[in-house]
Amino acid sequence: MPEPGTTAVVIVLPDAAPLLDAAWRIDPALVRRGVPAHVSLFYPFVPQAALTAGDEESVRSLAAGFPRADLLLEEVVTASGFVAVTVPGLQPIVDAFHAHWPRLRPYGGRFGTRPGAHVTVAMGTDDPTATARVRTAVDSLLPLRTRAAAVQLVELTEEGWQSRLTTPLGIPHGPCAPPASGAQRRRAESG
Repeated sequence: MPEPGTTAVVIVLPDAAPLLDAAWRIDPALVRRGVPAHVSLFYPFVPQAALTAGDEESVRSLAAGFPRADLLLEEVVTASGFVAVTVPGLQPIVDAFHAHWPRLRPYGGRFGTRPGAHVTVAMGTDDPTATARVRTAVDSLLPLRTRAAAVQLVELTEEGWQSRLTTPLGIPHGPCAPPASGAQRRRAESG
């Protein structure tokens, strides 16, 4: 489990939320609640304590170099205790982020030097029956269309994952949403 101060760069795919909901209905422990459906461009990223303005500007610049993308999610993959849906249309941006920070190891090196772009649907089960049930439920929802529109730099805090920076894809020097204050986050969470 990551610790506070861990950061990641992601593309949130709200239209893929039904995939996570399907896994949650089978076993809520398999889904990280509070973490929306997303593709990780880099996880773990530069630790919060070492993150620089230059890193943030590089995230903005790389995002600006890729257009918004309409995506078709079609393929489920499984491994021991893991169910995901591949997102090959985002592989070029994943590769660009990894190339820009070559000293960082995506996923701590667990999936090699070039992990495939994917939405993690479920993880953490040793029960092959649960994995098979999640795969079947997710398969029934595919193909699924979604759109990649922005990149987020997120940070794990004591309250959970928080957006530190949001920048649109394909817009040079696009507007970046400032991080929400603690009071703003609490108001947004309370409705």
